[in-house]
Amino acid sequence: MKYQLVIQFPVTEDFDFDSIIALETRLTLEMGEGYIVDGHNFGAGEINILIQTDDPEAGYEKAFDMVNVDLIQTLRVAYREKDTNMFTWLYPANNKDIFSIQ
Repeated sequence: MKYQLVIQFPVTEDFDFDSIIALETRLTLEMGEGYIVDGHNFGAGEINILIQTDDPEAGYEKAFDMVNVDLIQTLRVAYREKDTNMFTWLYPANNKDIFSIQ
């Protein structure tokens, strides 16, 4: 698979880690063919769910529908071609910040 889709949440004082694990489990079970949920990583004040795919934009649409409404406020989503550090923003749209994962 050519791309890595990253679903990112900031870790705050009232962060609900269980809801992220529940989302990761749901993504694993429901994303379907063409997507491999590759686990998560945690660091630098954020948690990332990583998904391998050849179609990151379609994967984003599928995954977004599974995100709990309470989490959407802090959600950030981007993708990159594997083995590169150049991300393309998907959500929030038209973001000018640099997206990175730790």
